[in-house]
Amino acid sequence: MFDKSKVGQSFPPFTIEVERGKIRELALAIGDDNPIYQSKEAAQTAGYPDVPLYPISPTTFSFWGNMQMVGQLSTLGIDLMRILHGEEEYEYLAPIYPGETLTGVMRLVDAKSRHTPGGTLDVLNIEIDYTNQHDMLVLKARQVLVVRE
Repeated sequence: MFDKSKVGQSFPPFTIEVERGKIRELALAIGDDNPIYQSKEAAQTAGYPDVPLYPISPTTFSFWGNMQMVGQLSTLGIDLMRILHGEEEYEYLAPIYPGETLTGVMRLVDAKSRHTPGGTLDVLNIEIDYTNQHDMLVLKARQVLVVRE
C-alpha cells in the first residue's frame, strides 16, 4: 500500500535533450513514414522551423530522461513489481524541437485505494511538468499508475 502522506510530493528535476535522430527513430519504430519526422528540410517545407517533437515522445522521456524514476516510485511505498500502466496524456503548451533541453519535475498529485473483488488497487496520478532551457513551461505529462495489492 502506498504512503498517503506522499501525495503532493515533488521529486528532484531531471533533464533530457531533444534529439532529431531519436524523433526519427521513434516515428520509424511505430511505422510512421511522415517526412516531417525524417528530415529538417521536409519539416520546413511543411511549415515547421525544424523536425517537430513526435506526439508520443514524452513516453520515452519518463524512462530515458528520468533515470531515477524507479527509485522515486519506490519511495512511495509501492511494490514496483505490481505496477500496471493505467493511462497517459500530454498537454503541449509550446512547440518543442531538436536541440532543446527539457527539465522535468515529477509530482504525485493524487492517489486512492480501490477495493475490488480481486483485491485492492492503488491508483496513483503522476504529473511531470517540462520546462525548456528558457524556463518556459512547454509540456505537461500525466500518468495513471495502477498497483495491484
